[in-house]
Amino acid sequence: MNRLSRSSLGLLAVLLAAGGRPAEAWAQAPGDTAVLSDQVINAGRTIFHGPGTCHACHGDDLQGGPMAPSLRGPKWRHIDGSFGQILRRVREGRDGTLMVALPGDITGPQALQVASYVWAVSQGKATP
Repeated sequence: MNRLSRSSLGLLAVLLAAGGRPAEAWAQAPGDTAVLSDQVINAGRTIFHGPGTCHACHGDDLQGGPMAPSLRGPKWRHIDGSFGQILRRVREGRDGTLMVALPGDITGPQALQVASYVWAVSQGKATP
């Protein structure tokens, strides 16, 4: 089985195990290499720097700036930096800030990919 197939099957298994609650499943499995594969992280990178428009506020290197905080970890402004909290923030946004839910009108699966990318960068497992 090639790497993409294993990655896809791993993601599907986690989502099915969540019973329709992917945030909870992924919050428990951020280190699962079948789920956080290079393909998932790279897809998140593409969305972060493209249609998700995340880089516009958080910077090209996730360094933050005057409009949004750094996403490089280990310290976070409003969340603990866990995968589940990152995913929740991407999916729900933050009231009173420029952080909107599903920025750039990304989909739920794309939010999972963005959260995977941000988490991996913040943990030193991927480069921006």
